[in-house]
Amino acid sequence: MTLNQLRYFVEVCRQGSITKAAEVLHVSQPSISNAILDLEEELGVNLFHRIKMRLSPTQEGYYFFQGISRILSRLDLLVSDMQDMGKKNKMIRIGVPPMIGTFLFPDIFDLFHKEYPDVMLEMVEYGSLKTQEMVLSEELDVALAVTDEKETRLNHIHLMRTSLLYCVDKSHPIAGAKSIALEDLDNTPVILMQEGSYQTELLRQLFQRLNIHPKIIMYSNQLYTIKHMLARSQAGAFMFEHVLKMHPDLVGIPLKEPIDLNISLIWKKDRHLYSYTSQLIEIVKKHYSKKSNESAHKSQ
Repeated sequence: MTLNQLRYFVEVCRQGSITKAAEVLHVSQPSISNAILDLEEELGVNLFHRIKMRLSPTQEGYYFFQGISRILSRLDLLVSDMQDMGKKNKMIRIGVPPMIGTFLFPDIFDLFHKEYPDVMLEMVEYGSLKTQEMVLSEELDVALAVTDEKETRLNHIHLMRTSLLYCVDKSHPIAGAKSIALEDLDNTPVILMQEGSYQTELLRQLFQRLNIHPKIIMYSNQLYTIKHMLARSQAGAFMFEHVLKMHPDLVGIPLKEPIDLNISLIWKKDRHLYSYTSQLIEIVKKHYSKKSNESAHKSQ
């Protein structure tokens, strides 16, 4: 029994005629006739009533038609899915929050691109909370994100830990301060990252708990824009310490009560991963496991 025989049989049932089925399938009539006869011989039943030039399924034939139609429909859907995978498996959709994209993503891109230069990484820039939602809804394959690692629907690879600093321009009056408390920012102009940012949501909760009200003058994910606004105003902004290392024209003031954040690679549990996505995860896991071991060895 072959797939062709089954497809020929189903089409004859639909058309009620070998001639019409042959026209639809673009095959010869003898090929279809022989396929039907071979099926009947193998199954040991008559599949059709043959009345003049018209064919109609027997009771056994109709039962076989219903079952085979369902199987072929599922098979066609599976083949379509596999073809889609073949088209997509050379592209990985990765979410990268803007600040993380400046200091962490380039290293990961270089590591992966060295091994798989033909695979495209499609980077989507949103805050950590938004990228986490998109990973869970399978709009993204993986993401770099600030996370508390409590989301049980996600897998996590811990990459690094960073601190949140209050950043100002070098000309700002408090640029020389050794530390600052969040309470000192009451009624002070502040720039925050846009909605969907983990640190913005965290800071809002802290502001509310401490009953302080900074003047939020702008929300932006554009570091270039934030830098220029800090240079032109007396405002401050919250940035990761690793970002400050790349911008010596800004001053990062530590918080009196430090805010330390974990950055992880995340992906949804129990979902199909294309092979290249799995390879990206393994490369990241191996690299950062090695870095973690080296750091532990140095600290001993």
